Amino acid sequence: MTTIADTLKQAIASLMGVSGSPRLDAEMILAHVIEKPREYLIAHGEVTLDTPSASTYAKLLTLRRKGMPVAYILGKRGFFDRDFRVNSHVLIPRPETEHVVESALSWAQGRGKLHIIDIGTGSGVIALSIAAKLSESSVIASDVSAAALLVARENGLGLNNVTYLQSDLLAGIVGTFDIICANLPYIATGELNLLEVAKFEPHVALDGGSDGLLLIRRLLDQAPTRLRRPGLMLLEMGADQGEAVAGLARSAFPQAQVSIIKDYAKLDRVVRIEIV
Repeated sequence: MTTIADTLKQAIASLMGVSGSPRLDAEMILAHVIEKPREYLIAHGEVTLDTPSASTYAKLLTLRRKGMPVAYILGKRGFFDRDFRVNSHVLIPRPETEHVVESALSWAQGRGKLHIIDIGTGSGVIALSIAAKLSESSVIASDVSAAALLVARENGLGLNNVTYLQSDLLAGIVGTFDIICANLPYIATGELNLLEVAKFEPHVALDGGSDGLLLIRRLLDQAPTRLRRPGLMLLEMGADQGEAVAGLARSAFPQAQVSIIKDYAKLDRVVRIEIV
């Protein structure tokens, strides 16, 4: 048996060259194993780690050394203002996606009860974050993957204004919407094998066709008759797709105000389409 401090020292060394944040990863995984906050590890480095915990920790570190993302190891990821359950059926939420939520909430301010849909909801981070803040509005969380919707449902326990629908984009979904949000697959098929994330995250949530814009293009073909006036549509995209997606949006909505929202790294991230 070894102390927490010695265990972490060895773990950090084993993750060097594998992870870009070996100390953070080692601490997060150990905190998860012993069910304590990370601060506990720092304050109690002299505490001896029991054998079952050490064994579990070693197994999880092996998964991390093989490249498995920490969020899948922990089964959760923080987004917006709370933790969301994640597994291999859904994408790991990225901070950049918070721009979609923030933009939707900003536009919704003072507009009363709204009808909102999040297409390709995955773990439900967009739909559920919006629904939690706009309790009087109705939100649909839709996804082509039944397995993803099960994760979203679990994350949405306690929210009574969310409906979960399995659907290929807007096909089969009835009605019009004040806000349409979507974080669809936008990676070109030929690039998937070059990306580390594709080894663990679901291809159905990553593969955007030959140019990465297949599903975005299809949704923009469907959306003009489904977005109310006034209305807002928000499309997350790859950092190099801003002008292409904005061009598609202007063709689909010639009377709309189309703009590009940049992420925290000042890269193009969301196309915003507003009908006034």
